[in-house]
Amino acid sequence: MAARGGWLLLLFMFCLTIYDLGRPSFHSEETPAFSVFDQRGIQIQLIDNAGLLDGIHQINDAGQLINVINLANLYVPDYLRHDLQEAGVDDGKTFKLHVVDGVVSSVETGFMSAALRISLGIPLDINQMTESDWDDLPGIGTSLALRIENDRQENGDFGSVDGLKRVKGIGFKRINKWRDFFGGVK
Repeated sequence: MAARGGWLLLLFMFCLTIYDLGRPSFHSEETPAFSVFDQRGIQIQLIDNAGLLDGIHQINDAGQLINVINLANLYVPDYLRHDLQEAGVDDGKTFKLHVVDGVVSSVETGFMSAALRISLGIPLDINQMTESDWDDLPGIGTSLALRIENDRQENGDFGSVDGLKRVKGIGFKRINKWRDFFGGVK
């Protein structure tokens, strides 16, 4: 009798999965209300001097970040756990771990290069771009990247992609080509 119940549960789960995958075509919804397969996490880059965790990891919160570090048999002291919770995890963030004898002694945070964020489909933040990040965008050479960075240093953040038009040599045509790299925002 228990085997029959197991088969019925398996059949039910299979039917639910098929329904979930086909849901947009069954209804006029643009996206399903719930999807088992739509669980994209935050993509971060971990780098450590021991080379145990180097790479891109997909997580949902700082607790999972600590679990990933623990899986490499590295110990994270309580004060660093707190710092990691405070720093938070955001798409495109980089965590550089300094490891001594299996213990994480310090963590530096930063952001992935623009080229890496673009290849992973992570929108760029126009106000956190560096000169080398600008150089990674198509149609921007070293001199234009320098002009953009100098303008931001002199005049403050751009606020939006359209704010780039204040930089000499940048017009609406170029801005529209770059808009998708910034998540399609105006």
